Amino acid sequence: MKKSDQKPPILLVHGFRGNHLGLAEFQKLLEAEGYQVFSPDIPPAFNTQNETLPNFTDFTKDGYADFIANYILDKHLDHPILIGHSMGSILAAATAEKYSHLIHNKIFFLSPIATHPPKFILPLIPLITLVPNKFVSYVCTEFLIAGAHRSKKRQILDLTYACARKFTSIRDEMRAAVFSMSYSISDFNFEKQAYFIAGKKDRMNPSRKVREIAKKFHAEVDFIPQAGHLINYEVPEKIAELVLPKLKN
Repeated sequence: MKKSDQKPPILLVHGFRGNHLGLAEFQKLLEAEGYQVFSPDIPPAFNTQNETLPNFTDFTKDGYADFIANYILDKHLDHPILIGHSMGSILAAATAEKYSHLIHNKIFFLSPIATHPPKFILPLIPLITLVPNKFVSYVCTEFLIAGAHRSKKRQILDLTYACARKFTSIRDEMRAAVFSMSYSISDFNFEKQAYFIAGKKDRMNPSRKVREIAKKFHAEVDFIPQAGHLINYEVPEKIAELVLPKLKN
């Protein structure tokens, strides 16, 4: 097969309090179409896959971009397509800004972080260390799940519990939380063929803000009706239905 005929590798970038399990169903759908997909556990997620990962201690936009760039280089990935979900969309944007030459021209943002959270939330972040992980996961899921998909709540909770079962450390969890609350995709600059996919009922990212940021990057936007922020859990098949044709074009 000629190199020009080969499908590019795909690098999935999960969100805060997640790990590779959060995008596992979507990953299976991509792999079924012949794509080679990489989905590392990114700190503060604990490395549950026992793969060799770059060292990471810098919970900043540069630190995360360096981590992804080093992962690409260590795995010898030839210009992978980045697909970032939630906080992973910020990491993907940071990488596109700093290491544009290492990644594919196409980039996907799922449930993109389109707004900066209210500043009063930042002082509350230490509170997450005072309550059990299951409680934090439950509250987050209760807020983020769309009403139309509440029948999947138990299944989604089981996955979010599994993702958040173990972190590299409580301190790392706090540092990542502060980072996740400090940026939106609008803070970055890059020139890529970008695609934004969001739930129409996403409480974190109003449709108007998603459209505004997509306009900045001359990007295509798709909104999934009746879906919330957790589109990776609620409608992985619909995400694949939207992404796959764009990968092939």
